[in-house]
Amino acid sequence: EIHNINKSIEVNTINDNKVNTINDNKVNTTKEDTVKEDTVKEDTAKEDTVKGDTVKEDAVKEDTVKEDTVKEDTVKEDTINSSLETPLTEDEKINIKYCQEKTCKFLFPYYHREQETRANIHARLYTQLARSLNRTLVLSNVGNSKILACALHPFDFYYDLKAFQKQYPDIRFITQNEFFKWTKERKIRPIAQHSRMIHDNRKNDDLVVHKQKTTGVIEGGKLGRKQAKSFCLDRFNLNITNYKEFHTGIRKFDREAMLKFVTNTLNSLEHEAIMVLNTSPRELFPNISKVIPYSPSIIKESKKIIKKLNPYIAVHWRMEVGVPELMPKCANKLVETLKKVQKKYGITNVYLATDYPLNGNPQSQTFHNISYFHKEAIEILGLNVNSSKHIKFDTWMSMDAFSQIRDDPKYKSEFKSAGIQGILDKLVCMQAKYFLKGPKGCARTSSTFTRTIVAERNKFKNKYNLINIVSYWQSSNV
Repeated sequence: EIHNINKSIEVNTINDNKVNTINDNKVNTTKEDTVKEDTVKEDTAKEDTVKGDTVKEDAVKEDTVKEDTVKEDTVKEDTINSSLETPLTEDEKINIKYCQEKTCKFLFPYYHREQETRANIHARLYTQLARSLNRTLVLSNVGNSKILACALHPFDFYYDLKAFQKQYPDIRFITQNEFFKWTKERKIRPIAQHSRMIHDNRKNDDLVVHKQKTTGVIEGGKLGRKQAKSFCLDRFNLNITNYKEFHTGIRKFDREAMLKFVTNTLNSLEHEAIMVLNTSPRELFPNISKVIPYSPSIIKESKKIIKKLNPYIAVHWRMEVGVPELMPKCANKLVETLKKVQKKYGITNVYLATDYPLNGNPQSQTFHNISYFHKEAIEILGLNVNSSKHIKFDTWMSMDAFSQIRDDPKYKSEFKSAGIQGILDKLVCMQAKYFLKGPKGCARTSSTFTRTIVAERNKFKNKYNLINIVSYWQSSNV
C-alpha cells in the first residue's frame, strides 16, 4: 500500500509537473504572442502614421499646387483684363474730379435780365430742366441784385447752398467757380451748345420784338466775340457751337409743353455743357413756389434788426414808377396813415424799404431820374433831419446793417446799387406787425418783390401774430 501510495504520489507529481510545464509553455506562448501582437500593432500604427503623414503631405502639396495654379490663372486673367481696359485719359481724370464720371454733362444758365426777386424764380425753374436732361446745374455768380456769370460773388453770397441742395436732393449742383476751374484744367476744350430763350411779342435786351407765331426752335449762328465778352463767356475755356434759339410763339404758351419741347430738343446732345441765355422776363417753365433759401449771414442781419425794432410797422415804397409830381403829396399821406396806425395799435417803430438812394446810390438799376419832387418827399418823411415833429424812420442804413463788409473794397460795388440790402429789406418786411405799400400814382401797386412779402406774411400770420397782411396808405387826395 505504501509502495502503491508512493507510486501514485510519484505519478501524480510527474503529471503535475507535466501539467505545470504545459501551462508554463502556454503562458510563455501567450506572452510571446501578446508581445508579437503588440509589436505588429505598433508597426501597423507606425505604418499608418507614416502613411497618414504621407497622405497629408501629398494633400498639402496638392493644395499648394492648386493654389499656385489659381494664383497663376488669376494673374493671367488680370493681365488679360488690364490689357483689354483702356487707361483713363487726362481729361477723364479731370472729369471724375469735378463730376464723378468719365464724361461730364453740365447745364449753365449764365444770364437773366431781372433783379434778384425775379431772378430767384428763374434760377429755381432751371432745376426742372437739369432734372429732365440729367445734367449737373451750374450755379451762376450773384451781385448787384442779379444772378449771372458776370457777377462778382459766388452763389452762396446771397443763398444757402446746403438748404438749396436739400430742397432738390435728386439734382447735382456745381458752383460757377468750380465749373470755371473744370474748363481751365481740361486738355481738350469742352464743346458747349449755346441756347437762347425768347418770349415772342416782347422786347428783349436787344430791343427786337420777336414775332414767331408758334413755339419752335431756330438754328442760329455762333455767338459773336463782342457778345461773348459782354456776357463774360470769354473767361471760360469752352468751344461754343452755333446756338439754338427757342421761341414761345406770340400766342399764350403752355409752360409744361415748353419744358417738354426744350428737353426733347436738347436731350440728344452729347455736348458736355449747355449754355443758356434767357432774355425772357416771364417764366418759361412751370412755376415753383419755394424760393431759394437766403444765406445764413443775411438771415442773421435781418434777425438783429427785427429783434431791435419789434414791434414795428414796415413800409415798402418803390418810387421809381410813381408820378414824380405827386411824390410830396404821397409823402404827406404816408405820414398821416402811419400816425393813425401808431395810435391805434401802440406801435412806435417804422422801417422803410425803398428804392430811393439812401446812401447816395440808386437802390434800383433802372431808377436814374431822381427829381426834385423825390427829394422833397424824403424831406417830408424826415429821413435827412432829426426833429421830434417827424416820424422816426429806420432803414438798413440807420440800422448799420452789414457793417462788417460795407466798407470792404471787395463789396464796394454791391452797396452802390441794388444788392444784398434789397434781400434784407424783404426779410424785415415779412415779419413786421403791420405792412404798408404805396397806392396808385405814388408807387407801383404790384411787384414780385411785394407779392413775395405778402405770400410769406400769409403763411406765417398766426406764427408771428401779425395785425395785417398788407394795406395801402391813404391816397384820397392824390
